[in-house]
Amino acid sequence: MQVNKKLSRILSFALLLVVIMAASAYAETLSLWYGDIKKGDISARTNSLKGKDVAVEEVISALGLSRTGNLQGIVVVIDGKKMEFWNNSSVVRVDGAIISLPDPIAVEDGHWWADSKAMITILDQFYAKIGKNPGMKWTESGEEPTQSEQLKKEEPKKEPQKETAAELKKPEKKLTVEPENPMLEEEKKEGATPAVPLKVTYGSKRPVVVLDAGHGGHDPGAVANGIREKDINLRAALRLGEMLQAYGIDVRYTRKTDVYLKLAERTAFANDNKANVFVSIHCNAMPKGKAAAGLEFYIMAPPSDKDAMQLAIYENKEISGGAETPQDVQRADQKTRLLLKILGDMQQNDKINESTSLTEVLHSSANSSGLPMRKVRQAPFYVLRGAGMPSVLIEMGYLTDRAEARKLNTADYREALCRSFAKGILTYINEHPVTLQ
Repeated sequence: MQVNKKLSRILSFALLLVVIMAASAYAETLSLWYGDIKKGDISARTNSLKGKDVAVEEVISALGLSRTGNLQGIVVVIDGKKMEFWNNSSVVRVDGAIISLPDPIAVEDGHWWADSKAMITILDQFYAKIGKNPGMKWTESGEEPTQSEQLKKEEPKKEPQKETAAELKKPEKKLTVEPENPMLEEEKKEGATPAVPLKVTYGSKRPVVVLDAGHGGHDPGAVANGIREKDINLRAALRLGEMLQAYGIDVRYTRKTDVYLKLAERTAFANDNKANVFVSIHCNAMPKGKAAAGLEFYIMAPPSDKDAMQLAIYENKEISGGAETPQDVQRADQKTRLLLKILGDMQQNDKINESTSLTEVLHSSANSSGLPMRKVRQAPFYVLRGAGMPSVLIEMGYLTDRAEARKLNTADYREALCRSFAKGILTYINEHPVTLQ
């Protein structure tokens, strides 16, 4: 009897501890600071990546910002500058620029949850856009910043920041000598088409999607681990086209064989064919001594970071004849920077917003498919310049990563990639009914 009573007390005490811990977890908060000024305690939770999510609506309220929104989105507008949070989106838009999130925004338990570190970047960029100094930071509840700093009385940074020519070294994308037999031909495996019903209704004409297999002909693109980028790009584009055609999409290809096309010819082809969506397919590479792997989506916009700018400069080298000399790289650099000025055009900015929506859907589709993701980025890619429709450049993975290169060279993995892309494109068309001429 005494043993049972003692055991009962132990169990009761353990249950009490569990309740206390659960209550503490639920009441978890982080303190938001702007410089030396505490703006408030914000509800927080531990996310799937072992980081911290914070309640977006509480952040906005603590900063004294007014917002509009509904069940789908929260939008803050000051002096025409927008900060946009959308339910289930993996990116946030700040005045047209996109900022990637490690996890999609989730609306749960009465809060809009977003990653705390990403929120600092988002808020600082928005403050810079509206003419205020950045300086947001988090601390644990009840603590003060370890290094207290007064806000600097200087002009906010202008974005995007320009790097000097010395900082923009050409990525060493060709890392090995092109092999005599770069790839063995594989038997094409016919995979199932993505389970996405095409709801778009149309008359005598169908939605047009132009697929662009990057590089080709005398331009192999990245060459690493015995694989040429141009071959992988073409195989993926042809398979993706088959999947889209199965759903009634009118698919057109910039190339269906191993031929070389200038960058401008690719976009012109999409415009001439009155495409509703333009997708340029590529593989990535890292310079010697660096490592990376994973899927990336890019839109034509001011560069989101230095790596994105360097990749754009490399891909744009074709506008200087495709050579590899420092002089050609410098010319590509100059022309890439010239594209930044073109982005001021109102029509192009409209396409940036549409392309961002397309990219978000593709990112969400790939993420839900369990594909290895990196970031949604933006950069001034010449191949996307002047496209009169939503456009995206996909980097399917890094050929310089041995394991990823091996996967990209298999029909099964490309099948998974293409199924995800097809699902995203079809979903975008469903959500954005096209106007057919």
